[in-house]
Amino acid sequence: MSTSVCNSMLQGSRSKFSLAATSKPMEPWGVVMDWGVRNGTATVVAMSDGSASVYFSSGGGYIGGKGQETIRGAAQKAVEVARDVQLPSQPTITYPLPEQRGVFFYFLTDAGVFMIRTSEQELNSSSHSLRKVGDAMQGVITEYRLWDQGGKKGGGGTLVR
Repeated sequence: MSTSVCNSMLQGSRSKFSLAATSKPMEPWGVVMDWGVRNGTATVVAMSDGSASVYFSSGGGYIGGKGQETIRGAAQKAVEVARDVQLPSQPTITYPLPEQRGVFFYFLTDAGVFMIRTSEQELNSSSHSLRKVGDAMQGVITEYRLWDQGGKKGGGGTLVR
């Protein structure tokens, strides 16, 4: 993810993004997944209002998504699933990028940003604590790809090249 986008997402606040209040300070209202891929990093963002973005460090991606029902639903599901994750006791103040095949999750809450590191291999285990969140974030990517392949009907988002 670009530094400016990273700072905007990870250092923003729920009120800055005009999102509804959560019931607890450590309840996520947004999730960011940084995934170390062969040619850089893929970043997937999901917010509680259904906003969703996918960024590629090599260039391009998708932004918005809230206007397309399937993308909005995938983003909201990802945030909902994230609420079941046991967060670390302390928030993070650094936002490193993962190495190839590494996967870093950032949970955005009113109490701060909480980071959990894992790997593709660990995430593929059906018993891994982040498996459902990883699958839900992959769902955001899938819905954007389907929207892109389907002719971008319905104002779902913006393709960035």
